[in-house]
Amino acid sequence: MVGRHASRMEAAGSIPAFRSNRRWTLKTIGIIGTRRRDGKSDFLKVWEAFQDVYVPGDSICSGLCPKGGDRFAVLIANRLRLPSNKRVWHPPDWDDLEAPNARIKYNKYSKRYNANAGFARNTYIARDSDVLIACVAPDRTGGTEDTIKKFLKNKPREKLILV
Repeated sequence: MVGRHASRMEAAGSIPAFRSNRRWTLKTIGIIGTRRRDGKSDFLKVWEAFQDVYVPGDSICSGLCPKGGDRFAVLIANRLRLPSNKRVWHPPDWDDLEAPNARIKYNKYSKRYNANAGFARNTYIARDSDVLIACVAPDRTGGTEDTIKKFLKNKPREKLILV
């Protein structure tokens, strides 16, 4: 039974759920993190936090960076065998030189790129996530902090999980 008198165990098996307006709702869980925390112990902390909020049917959102929290999001999605419609990926579009607020720079190969693409990606992740798991850097700097700041602008602090 799902409703006013349903227990968490009934509604979601043995996994805690997210409650909104007296109804169980599916959510999108954002997973982000610094590239400087890419080890097994970091993954296990993210995995544990994820298991605390995940309900079968939820989606995962991240930015597809090959290191850190974004990599962990892909590993978790693969581990759970989530279908493509439950994977919300926002890779930065470094080649979009016409994007609003694009800042053109040159990489070490003299190729032009949009230096603001990562910040745009962070905005999309913050917007699309109902819960945000952040594997933060010890010095609390970088793109992870940008995403956290954008997430907290419109979402309650209790939906942010720092590991």
